[in-house]
Amino acid sequence: MQQIAPSPRHRLDLIPNFCEARPVLSLAFIMALVAAVLTLANGASGELALQRWLLITLYLQWIGFCAAATLCWARRWLRYARPGVVFFVCWGLLVVIVTLISDIAYRLSAYMHWEFAVIGESRLLFILRHAVIAAIVALMLLRYFWVRHQWTMQVRAEGEARYQALNARIRPHFLFNSLNSLAALIQVRPDEAEMMVEDLSDLFRASLQKGLQIAQLLEEIGLCHAYLRIEKLRLGDKLVVEWDIPEEVLEWPVPKLILQPVIENAIHHGISRLAGRGTIRIAAREIFGRLVIEVSNPMPPQDEPAVHGNRVATDNIAQRLKLIYGAGARLELGRDLRLEGGVFRARLVLPRISMPEPGPV
Repeated sequence: MQQIAPSPRHRLDLIPNFCEARPVLSLAFIMALVAAVLTLANGASGELALQRWLLITLYLQWIGFCAAATLCWARRWLRYARPGVVFFVCWGLLVVIVTLISDIAYRLSAYMHWEFAVIGESRLLFILRHAVIAAIVALMLLRYFWVRHQWTMQVRAEGEARYQALNARIRPHFLFNSLNSLAALIQVRPDEAEMMVEDLSDLFRASLQKGLQIAQLLEEIGLCHAYLRIEKLRLGDKLVVEWDIPEEVLEWPVPKLILQPVIENAIHHGISRLAGRGTIRIAAREIFGRLVIEVSNPMPPQDEPAVHGNRVATDNIAQRLKLIYGAGARLELGRDLRLEGGVFRARLVLPRISMPEPGPV
């Protein structure tokens, strides 16, 4: 079986991103705790314990900040390296940093007459002892990051495989109707038939893409327009669409093919079952840092026979949202019987996520 190499972004997940403030602050807090543990283990008390704690804290914080700055700088050079190379380069950098800082600390403590090193310990032994400790601790720490990285990669692979399985289940209900309409239009309206083929190609190209595809809302709306043009040829004046999308939300990142199935559901179970014209209204707003998209359509008469299988598309969307956002997003479905004839509403609530970084060409 061919093994697929991890992307550059996944390789960099092997170590925390010390170019950000949160990992650096966490490292500083951990170093302060380690200094407190070492001070207590030394058995000192009173002013001597406080002085030793301050010296050890200063020493470890310098190591921590220098290591974080070095790994942040090396991050750009390790972008396309293999995970094993990233592991050993980081390990070597950490050992070198501790060696250099321990040499500076020994010289400074000797000059300032600080009781930092063991009494009678030579400079070479002090540096060697700290370098060995750093090598062991860095090896254990990077091993932990390695195991966490492998677990993250496995979870991501399982999530993408499940997402692809859900994506493969998107079999638009309009497929056979579109093909029949296409066959009828070829002879009498060839230009519209050609446009329908192009729209179908765009839709299926989007549905066959791999990975957790994230795109701007504007691109998803383009796919919805392609789908609506196909349905407009089939339903004619029976289908009316109203858009209410402000410009400030058009760049909001959303999963691909997350809105089109909702519109398809509204047409298949709403507009197509009406005797006369029906209006689908699609609105979007940013509310408290979340994107809220609402699709509403008139409900068919009560005497119309029910169409089975309408939970497949909505359950599919709900599962895809859970895979991408966890519990942060939701799909809400409901009927509003206050209006004449009743209105069915589907509401997507999506938090903001970052757009994927472009990989190498």
